Amino acid sequence: MSDEVGFTSMFEEHYESVLRYAWRRVGPADAADVAAETFKVAWEKYDKVPHAQPLPWLYTTARNLALNLIRRGNRRDALTDSLSELLTSRGTEEDHAVTVASRQAALAALNSLSERDRELVLLMSWEGLDLRQAATVVGCSRSTAAMRLHRIRRRLRHLLVEESQPITDRQPSFGRSVI
Repeated sequence: MSDEVGFTSMFEEHYESVLRYAWRRVGPADAADVAAETFKVAWEKYDKVPHAQPLPWLYTTARNLALNLIRRGNRRDALTDSLSELLTSRGTEEDHAVTVASRQAALAALNSLSERDRELVLLMSWEGLDLRQAATVVGCSRSTAAMRLHRIRRRLRHLLVEESQPITDRQPSFGRSVI
């Protein structure tokens, strides 16, 4: 019971400070989540929190959580940018409309994958897991995950190259026309 009382006291005393700290690091959209996660970790590791001066420990935890959030966002942006780069590198003029269209095509290609394949790609690119870790999460062996990833990349490459071709350059899907 004393842990609960001590934790509640620590929370009431330091929540606003941790929230302001998170706000400065990740902005208003994610600050409350970082602060809440910080106190969740503090509750789980309450015996390791220095009770005399918990604020530095709380700031360190909030900093680590904020950095993880930023890294996930950077990986997500890098994946989307690399997919859309495939489209824009096909000789099209770089402008805002092309960039937006490329990004949309990249997201559409990613969304065209099955749920399991998309999860594998996202675990590795957004969450930063290696192949073995991602395979464990999706419930398959490392070699199966490697083969799936190879096929996924080939499919995404094909989808993005096809998307980047002008409509007049695409082969009709209904066969040859007779003139």
